[in-house]
Amino acid sequence: MDFVDLNQHRLTKIVCTLGPACFGPEKILELAKCGMDVARLNVSHGGREEHIQVLKDIDEINEKNDLCIAALIDTRGAEIRTGDVQDPIVITKGVEVIFAPTTLEGKLKYDKQIIFVGYDGFSSDVGETDKILIDNGEISFKIVSINEDGSVLGKADQDGSVGSRRHINLPGADIDLPSITDKDWDDIRYAAENNIDYVALSFIRNAEEVNQVRAVIDKANSTTQIITKIETQKAVKNLKEIVEASDGIMVARGDLGAEVPFEHLPVIQNEIIWRCRDAGKPVIVATHMLESMKEHPIPTRAEVTDVAYAAMERTDSTMLSGETASGKHPPVAVSAMDRILRATETQLSRFPLEEAAVRDDADAKAQSAVNLAKSSHAKAILVFTRQGFSARRVSKFRPYVPIVALCEDLSVLRKLKLVYGVMPIKIKLGDIEETVHEGMKKAKDAGILQKGDNIIVISDTRTKGEAVTSIQMRTIE
Repeated sequence: MDFVDLNQHRLTKIVCTLGPACFGPEKILELAKCGMDVARLNVSHGGREEHIQVLKDIDEINEKNDLCIAALIDTRGAEIRTGDVQDPIVITKGVEVIFAPTTLEGKLKYDKQIIFVGYDGFSSDVGETDKILIDNGEISFKIVSINEDGSVLGKADQDGSVGSRRHINLPGADIDLPSITDKDWDDIRYAAENNIDYVALSFIRNAEEVNQVRAVIDKANSTTQIITKIETQKAVKNLKEIVEASDGIMVARGDLGAEVPFEHLPVIQNEIIWRCRDAGKPVIVATHMLESMKEHPIPTRAEVTDVAYAAMERTDSTMLSGETASGKHPPVAVSAMDRILRATETQLSRFPLEEAAVRDDADAKAQSAVNLAKSSHAKAILVFTRQGFSARRVSKFRPYVPIVALCEDLSVLRKLKLVYGVMPIKIKLGDIEETVHEGMKKAKDAGILQKGDNIIVISDTRTKGEAVTSIQMRTIE
């Protein structure tokens, strides 16, 4: 396995889902060396003790190897799943099956196969759609009838099988379940109390639900940031308000692709990325990016193009799910994504973007720094930041060169690992001129810059007691 050259900066970040295939400090470290920036824990699987151990492993790896891997906890959300079965139920195209809530188990008398569902209101919500999808559409059923006993008759559209606790989608239906379950609230409070870098919220429908989570995090005096997953038609409809209320967004294409006609998904993805960039919020493109690499050591050509397209759109991060959590080749999958992103980023000038809106003075200064970097052929933009605010503003305008964020707060540095183009470096902030020289030295020592390189430096100076943002062009000595 060829490890990533950490001195060669990549603009687009990589989120990796951790699971049985990559648990343990050695395996997590290998993923980091192959290109992982953020470790995702899907708390829909495994228990709390398992998650705590993984988080401890990440902390240990960061400390021992002088790394800055961030952690993201992904909540389960209000979802509908099939009941437990001893063996998968084999389905033949055209066969009719009964769907019924688990509360009716042992009470129904049908001569058809029954698939039990862990949701009592299933028959009520089914009336708002015409299909039942299992495993994001791996197998679908046309609704034939809704029965008075609370069961639903469906006809299979293709062959397949249905195992225990498989995810069910009802496209277009307004599910009568709270978006945030009791378990989710427990996981959110845990993330907040332990200052986990990010918490991802599943099946959110509007900004008010995001604000409820924000109140819990604020009450805990936590720095945990909120990543809202867009995976329902309602979330798409309320996208603008959700982006404004969130710290970042995940394009959860699995559930979203089951909720909307699949041919609309690329346009929706593009709109989400644009809205996030315009608002200066990081966005993650997730699900099925290198799906074939769960089994195979090389991606399909369509998958390569999919990852490259995300880089062309200047998404902040791309994400691996089953490829790393349960696949046969986790490090190979990360390395493949890294190679695709780096290769695409060498050609970004061929894919110009519409300029993000300048909304205030901070935006204007950040845009000026990016324009100066381009016109002066600078190799990097150095930003001295305490809370990450300045680095995010510069990232909004998508420079072609790395944004070296120099900060003394490790928590802030980790949260910048999700942000496009930002390379965080720890430094003690003090006298402005001394700090600038120390920052340039650290960037040079890290292999990001070389003697003779032009750079843009953004820092604050004090004039008559007031902080004034300074934008300078310097040359590395």
